[in-house]
Amino acid sequence: MKKCWKKVFISGIGIAGIYTIMQAIAKKKSDDKFLNDDNPYLKTDFPVRENLRIYENIIKSVLDRTLSFVGLIVLFPFFLIIGAAVWIDDPGPIFFTQKRIGKDKIFFMCHKFRTMKMSTPHDVPTHQLENPEQYITKIGRILRKTSLDELPQIWDIFRGKMSIIGPRPALWNQDDLVEERDKYGANNIFPGLTGWAQINGRDELEIVDKAKLDGEYVDRLKSGGIKALFFDMKCFLETIQAVIGSEGIVEGGTGELHIQEKGNLDFIDTLTKPDKKKRILITGKGSYIGESVKKFLENFPDYYEVDCINTIGLNSQTELFVGYDVVFNVAGIAHIKETNENRALYYAINRDLAIDIAKSAKEAGVGQFILLSSMSVYGKTIGEIRKNTIPFPVSAYGESKLAADEKIEQMSNDYFKVAILRPPMVYGKRCKGNYQILRSFALKSRIFPDYNNQRSMIYIGNLCVFVKRIIDKEDAGLFFPQDSEYINTTDMVKNIARINHKIIFTTKLFNPLIKNISINIFKKVFGSLIYEKTDVVSNYNFKDAIRLSEE
Repeated sequence: MKKCWKKVFISGIGIAGIYTIMQAIAKKKSDDKFLNDDNPYLKTDFPVRENLRIYENIIKSVLDRTLSFVGLIVLFPFFLIIGAAVWIDDPGPIFFTQKRIGKDKIFFMCHKFRTMKMSTPHDVPTHQLENPEQYITKIGRILRKTSLDELPQIWDIFRGKMSIIGPRPALWNQDDLVEERDKYGANNIFPGLTGWAQINGRDELEIVDKAKLDGEYVDRLKSGGIKALFFDMKCFLETIQAVIGSEGIVEGGTGELHIQEKGNLDFIDTLTKPDKKKRILITGKGSYIGESVKKFLENFPDYYEVDCINTIGLNSQTELFVGYDVVFNVAGIAHIKETNENRALYYAINRDLAIDIAKSAKEAGVGQFILLSSMSVYGKTIGEIRKNTIPFPVSAYGESKLAADEKIEQMSNDYFKVAILRPPMVYGKRCKGNYQILRSFALKSRIFPDYNNQRSMIYIGNLCVFVKRIIDKEDAGLFFPQDSEYINTTDMVKNIARINHKIIFTTKLFNPLIKNISINIFKKVFGSLIYEKTDVVSNYNFKDAIRLSEE
């Protein structure tokens, strides 16, 4: 027992000695005392909030110093390895120091592993560089993607210039960000290695949104006590999750992902274009897919003129379709529980009305008819579906859709081209159906099965791109529009939870039950059901699609 206590005592003395030496080095290597002589922010007034409580003033500071000290010791071997890689890739200084804005707008020198070439302009934010990719080194790309370039800031935490959690330190010349943060008192606390804004968008956030999120963190910190501690823990855990997924990193961008939301499509130059301006009629006003396609095509006013009509009580007279080049029929009944009473309604709308609309459109001289069908015509919950797979519907919905497909396909000729779309599960912002079931799990549950499956799905933005492609090429035939990659249900739920700041744990504990259970809902959620990859769309990747669906 005495030997044990002796070892503990010697270890304690050793750790205390290392800590003292590191503190001495930090003091000796302190920032230039003239660093703030030209600091314009210290000469301006800004709103000062009341003193924060004991957690921020004492507990948080002790935790920062302690955890940063432990981190520096444990990660020292990684520092050596990364440092060697940086130097070998582009000989020069391993660390990159830059003047940043700290607590109360006092300047300090922030440390990072160098990820950019020696020729890069020094005090220019990445998003202000012209073609920033040209300056990033090979090892720098890896460090940035994994956020390992930020590790040296643990030293800045140890020397009392930063905190583990807080607003990211702004560059000394980022006046716009400083001004916005002043509104929320976010310049009055220590900047952080990570923070609330970091896990809610990072580089793709607009300046105003980033400052607002920083203000939300200040309010949480101001609340003090156990709530503030738990919120810091939440930020820390979600940072680890975001780093693993490489979320929010958009080189050269501030608010980059929101471009797609606003309709200024950054992939516009890669899209097909029609030979002439086309008049398009969408039958099924108010439908999620129909309205989405209309809104998307309206981004191209030089190429399309789009109208929508309501099909409730519609008398599909030929005159309604005269003058249109394309009719896109999305009218249908779905997402309601089938009963003996409403079975006839499926056939009246999904089959009879669709056929009547197609006949009238053909008589009116419409050149192309696009029919929105469904994967349900195959009656499958698991397996792979190919173009030569024989449909075998098992519901009134699937049967009525297939009946319309077969009848309308027979009308196709060189002057009336019929394109039948059978998309898999469609997901997107405010989308109805199975996506809402998964979303409900992500928002309400704290645990979800970690099950390995594959599903064909398509994001609404990709479906809109595909419809445009069909119109532009005047295509006819059977199509399986889907995202370029098959989607794992667990990954979808985890991404939805993360975007909504929910912590969800996954486990393989339920896998044997899921694998052997025969309940239909489980097969729909966890079964592997895929299309062959013939008609893929990749304009929106999976992670961006989930983000745009949830924001």
